[in-house]
Amino acid sequence: MASSVHESDLDLSHMTSAEGVKLPEHVRGCLDLSGLTSAEGLELPEHVRENLGLSGLASAEGLELPEHVGWSLDLSGLTSAEGLKLPEHVGGWLGLSGLTTAEGLELPEHVGGSLDLSGLTTAEGLKLPEHLGRNLDLSGLTSAEGLKLPEHVDGNLYLRGLIAAEGLKLPEHVGWSLDLSGLTTAEGLKLPVGVGGDLTLSGLTTAQGLKLPEDVGGNLYLSGLTTAEGLKLPEHVGGWLGLRGLTTAEGLKLPLHVGGDIYLWSLEDDEYDQEVHGPRELGGKVHFSNPRSSRN
Repeated sequence: MASSVHESDLDLSHMTSAEGVKLPEHVRGCLDLSGLTSAEGLELPEHVRENLGLSGLASAEGLELPEHVGWSLDLSGLTSAEGLKLPEHVGGWLGLSGLTTAEGLELPEHVGGSLDLSGLTTAEGLKLPEHLGRNLDLSGLTSAEGLKLPEHVDGNLYLRGLIAAEGLKLPEHVGWSLDLSGLTTAEGLKLPVGVGGDLTLSGLTTAQGLKLPEDVGGNLYLSGLTTAEGLKLPEHVGGWLGLRGLTTAEGLKLPLHVGGDIYLWSLEDDEYDQEVHGPRELGGKVHFSNPRSSRN
């Protein structure tokens, strides 16, 4: 470790104290310091090309991070952002899942990969980056009050903790999946124009007020609905269609195209007629009465 440059990964996960340790100025691979519980005496490299693992730290006291982390930065053990100064740029994943409040948190303007803030229970004081290269996990939020989401999320957006859409303004486009499985009503919900992957709304018990995108690139989960009353499905669903809670086929009009399987577990097969209910094109099979399966 005397060299100023370390050409590959440096695994120091066994280390519980940084006292007396001299790290290289540059690490051209990953640097794992996940065993540290305190930043006391820790002098980090100026540059880490790939991942920097500091998941054992419960406090940012004395922590001076590199200006640039090429890929992932794991600070999932932090329970407070007090004293935390993050790099201006994180090329990949930024893990802050241990935070329950955004107080004192100043995020980078750009996160090239995913941002994990799944421990936050409130959006008060939260200022998110304008752009996220991949996923945004805010699954711990129970309310959208004060939440300002990025205009664009290239990957998955997890908001499964929300039970109401009040105050929720979603991005115009979600590149992959959108998880709103905690919502029990669609009141006030305005969904993106396009969802590139899965759309999960399995907590809804009624389609009242629900306006779905015209196109869902992946799976569409509406397993909580017991009736198709007021339900207008997208013209295209690229993957599975989960309607396992429907107890009647009355009023059911399926999309023109479903790329995967359709789950109608609460219906008998004689209640469904593809010529009447659709879809015109079906890439998979229609499944009836199979409650043992884990798919929704």
